[in-house]
Amino acid sequence: MRKARRKTEGDGPLTLSNTDRTLLAFGRAMAAWARIEVGFYAWFEHITVFDMRQAKPIYYSATNFKSRLDLLRAALDGVRTDHDEEAFIKAAMDVVIKYNSFRNKLAHGEFTFDGLLIEGKHVDRQRARAEAISVDQLQRFANLATEFAAVLYRAHDLAFGPLDDDDELSSLEMCTERIKSLPRTFVT
Repeated sequence: MRKARRKTEGDGPLTLSNTDRTLLAFGRAMAAWARIEVGFYAWFEHITVFDMRQAKPIYYSATNFKSRLDLLRAALDGVRTDHDEEAFIKAAMDVVIKYNSFRNKLAHGEFTFDGLLIEGKHVDRQRARAEAISVDQLQRFANLATEFAAVLYRAHDLAFGPLDDDDELSSLEMCTERIKSLPRTFVT
């Protein structure tokens, strides 16, 4: 069986412009963020014991992420949960707040032609460029958000019982420690 080869111009590898690299990192970051949002919804459904027809409209009636976390926090206060599950959820909520702030900068920023992302709040363009989000910061955020989402889903799976694999994250306690160890800043 022949493998498909990517067509490139000339003999060299495909190269991306700074803007394309930024857009690719942006897409990865936002896709990872979507997984984080759905992961927290899954925890909300799990701890409230609502079925999807009930949990989904309630959870998504909150129009921003912080409000959804408030719903999850209220559910934790009103329902008896396993201690390890509650510790994990609280640790994850504590870490994700910094991720959400960065995600908001991405969602409400402005791309430049040289591949930077500028926050929309700046009027002074020189200051805006000095504080712009670089492609390296975007890539770091994308990688960390992807890892955060993976741990969030792993912990959710563990809440239903032990898994039969040899993953290093074999308990909710280990997932909690991993979440707590994730950096909360994206400057390299």
